[in-house]
Amino acid sequence: MKRMIACLLFASLTPALATADGATEIIASPSCKKPVQRNVVRKADDPGEFDEQIDQYKNCIQAYVDEQTKLSKQHIDAANTAIADLNTFISKVNEQRQKVGD
Repeated sequence: MKRMIACLLFASLTPALATADGATEIIASPSCKKPVQRNVVRKADDPGEFDEQIDQYKNCIQAYVDEQTKLSKQHIDAANTAIADLNTFISKVNEQRQKVGD
């Protein structure tokens, strides 16, 4: 019984542990409403409601893409900062080892 409770507790905490560092973060799909195409094709000089819906959909998708691009740049910047920190640390360690070795 204690073993089953421990397993259930571990199972309930696993998703929290998996997302604590963002490694399994789920990216939301865009919530943009796609226009419903009707059988009516309008003239170029009469945009109408359907063309307005297309523009709204396009703008919504573009906003989603811009936000995802911004987030990806933040992740890349964080990764580059981590790499720079690692390189600085390793350089200092190597310098200290050379001084000891001389």
